[in-house]
Formats: sequence, C-alpha cells, structure tokens
Amino acid sequence: MKHRENSLNTLIGSIALMFVLSVSAVSASIPSFVSDGTGLYASNSAQVINVSDSADIAVVHLDNGLDAGLDVGMTASVYRGVEKIGTVILVATEQYQSAALILELNESRVIEAGDYVQLNTFRNS
Repeated sequence: MKHRENSLNTLIGSIALMFVLSVSAVSASIPSFVSDGTGLYASNSAQVINVSDSADIAVVHLDNGLDAGLDVGMTASVYRGVEKIGTVILVATEQYQSAALILELNESRVIEAGDYVQLNTFRNS
C-alpha cells in the first residue's frame, strides 16, 4: 500500500510541475518576430521609395512585395504620418518590391518617397 501511495504522490508532483511550467510558458512575452511583422505574419504594408511621374501616368514604387502580403490587384491607402493622402492599386509585385498606380489623391497632395501604404482590408460579417 505504501508503494502505491508513493507512486500516486510522485504522479501528482509531476503533474503539478508540468502545470507550473506550462503556465510560465504561456505568460512569457510574445516573441518579436511575431509582433513586428518580420516573421510569421505579413505586414501588409510598404514604404514608398520612388514615384515615377510622366505626363500620362504616375507609378509608385514600393519597398515590399509578396513577402509582405502585397499582390497584384490589391488596393492600399497611402499615408503621411496619420493623414491618409490617397489610394493606389498594385499592378506589379515581386518578392521584395512592387509597383502601384494612383487611384485617387486628396486635393493638393502628392505622393512622395517616405510615405507608406497599408493594404485596404475588409471583413464580410
């Protein structure tokens, strides 16, 4: 009977230790590669690196592409700081760069290098 009681105490102790370890693992902080968009999750954003402006069309060159979740046909809002200044549509994407055309632009605003774009997403609920 003593042997059975010792085995039960050992089993209970092992379960308690596993519980403590699992709780401490859950309470650990989220790794940076999860929260900063460089690892598991795409950032869905890019920075404007250049705007090629001709008489007929303006092409916005971006520093992110497929790796950031951007793809041809997607639309994105263009921001300078917190102000939305326009909307673009992606027309060419590669792994680490993409190009877009301007769909709309707020009055008296110009898209410049350093502005950033964020994909427009919606939820169908």
